[in-house]
Amino acid sequence: MSAWGMQDRAEAVPSHVLKAASDNSGIVVAAFDIDTGEALAFAWGFLAMDERGLYHYSHQSAVVDEAKGSGLGFIVKQAQREAAMKRGLRRAKWTFDPLQALNTRFNLGKLGVVSWEYRVNYYGYMEDSINRGLRTDRLKAWWFLDSERVIRKARGELESPSYEDALAAGAEEVIEFDSEGRPCGFRKIDGDLALVEIPRSIEEARARNSVDVWRNCTAEAMIYYMERGYIDFEAVVDKRSGRVFHLLWRNSLDSILSGSSIKFQ
Repeated sequence: MSAWGMQDRAEAVPSHVLKAASDNSGIVVAAFDIDTGEALAFAWGFLAMDERGLYHYSHQSAVVDEAKGSGLGFIVKQAQREAAMKRGLRRAKWTFDPLQALNTRFNLGKLGVVSWEYRVNYYGYMEDSINRGLRTDRLKAWWFLDSERVIRKARGELESPSYEDALAAGAEEVIEFDSEGRPCGFRKIDGDLALVEIPRSIEEARARNSVDVWRNCTAEAMIYYMERGYIDFEAVVDKRSGRVFHLLWRNSLDSILSGSSIKFQ
């Protein structure tokens, strides 16, 4: 519950649901404190199917506050990946908030997920401390478990591009700002690489009362580019300023998953 700031235990997943999932083609993995026995990180999901066949739907993944930054989240997700592949699955899917910088860097940059589908207010309005008062926009992310891209990410061989290298490869920033530094719209470009900036910290954006304008501008930009064949595939950080971006590439999915390189890779 601490990972999401839940105040009401009724919002938590009951243990009997996790038991039922693990016994019926679902996957539940967790990391525990060896001394206290308390859970520090976990991921769980269930078997799902679409027109391409079966896949694992990862419904929840989290790390408790005191263990964030420890690498446990990555370890748990890799255990989930291995478990899914042992079941003969080659794809996993979940959602994440595109305005959350840490999740963006983790999902795109560390795990190697890709996304081409943006959903507005996907879960409706929620009452945990992370989502309270916010429209729950989500990216639907795909993790192609045995793709060259994901394998190289798992091995630490495929790093996210630097901001400078992304620009050198032709990437263009598309979010526009007003004189007070608040997002106010987005540019339509013809290039193949689009940088969609998000807040460095959603808490900081809350303090400045700018979360809603960030949400609206980034949603409009991502929907526009995804409808035109761009795939969200990397997280880019400008280390000098701390600015964070989604990097969208107008390229085929097969090319991206094969580890096809552009200048910065």
